[in-house]
Amino acid sequence: VLAIREKINAAIQDMPENEEIKQLLAGAYLHYFHCLRIVEILKGTEASTKNLFGRYSSRRMKDWQEIVSLYEKENTYLGKAALAAGRFR
Repeated sequence: VLAIREKINAAIQDMPENEEIKQLLAGAYLHYFHCLRIVEILKGTEASTKNLFGRYSSRRMKDWQEIVSLYEKENTYLGKAALAAGRFR
């Protein structure tokens, strides 16, 4: 989880001007579902950076996709989801 936090801290240094992203980043703690939402927003803001093969060449998109991938590796995001669900009881 520490590696994910480090990647997030580095990735938030280069974000596009977007109101929803600003609101997400204003929160105290970014988790898996916030990262998924950021990737969805970046699909719109970074659409012009797609290459011939349909992949994004934008560094910021690659960074956030890597963060989501790290969460999904070994199902780390499931633990975060369970913690979040427990808070809403």
